[in-house]
Amino acid sequence: MEIIKCKVEEIIVKVGYSYKEKYSDKQLNILLNYWYFFDEKEKEIQELLGVSLESILYSKYYWCTQYKNRYNELYGKDVGIDQQQYKIIEEMTQRINDVDWSFIQMIEEGKTN
Repeated sequence: MEIIKCKVEEIIVKVGYSYKEKYSDKQLNILLNYWYFFDEKEKEIQELLGVSLESILYSKYYWCTQYKNRYNELYGKDVGIDQQQYKIIEEMTQRINDVDWSFIQMIEEGKTN
């Protein structure tokens, strides 16, 4: 399974996504924007990169997880973010035929390269 990690900034510029500055922590803002980008610009990313729906959904889950981990590190646990993660998993189960649960676990454990 492919997670889109490389050249995300470049893709964001090409698609025309507007950054949101919500936090004083720059890294947290980047992670939040990557997550929102994959959520809000799914069709545009597919058209630009020619990637599968699965790649986009796993990428969205990956960036949400990265955001959650950074947020927890800075501010402590937020169950609202956990709920958003579950919504992404729910979306995966509805939109793709065979969710790779071991890959989801690898994302959770930070074992994707």
